[in-house]
Amino acid sequence: MKSLLLALSLTLAFACTKNATSDDDVKPDADDVVLSTGTFINGAHATSGTAKLIKDKDGKKFLLLENFKSDPGPDIYLYLANDLKASDYTEIVKTPANGNLRLAVPGTAKDSQKYVLVWCKQFTVLFGSAELK
Repeated sequence: MKSLLLALSLTLAFACTKNATSDDDVKPDADDVVLSTGTFINGAHATSGTAKLIKDKDGKKFLLLENFKSDPGPDIYLYLANDLKASDYTEIVKTPANGNLRLAVPGTAKDSQKYVLVWCKQFTVLFGSAELK
């Protein structure tokens, strides 16, 4: 019985652990086109790193976050938005992890959405942002 519990505990521990993403996983591939780049700046919280909007050879868009770091919060989202107030946005991911990430951009995203926002939805607070240029 103890062996079974130990095995189950180890299985659950590894199943709930995210694999670290290597730097190579977020760098644009040879066929990718970098459309725009921005550097995160602080909002109400310390936020840092680089954001790159890329398009792959199939025309799919991705947001690459390099060395991304932001404080945790109760209801954090990563948005592409028209402005810093999140008045018109596309949700990219809920609770982004710190580090290097490659995130799919939904087809509903608009070309006018040039800001990457780290946004606390519950309190309507901008943690940080990057303007894509």
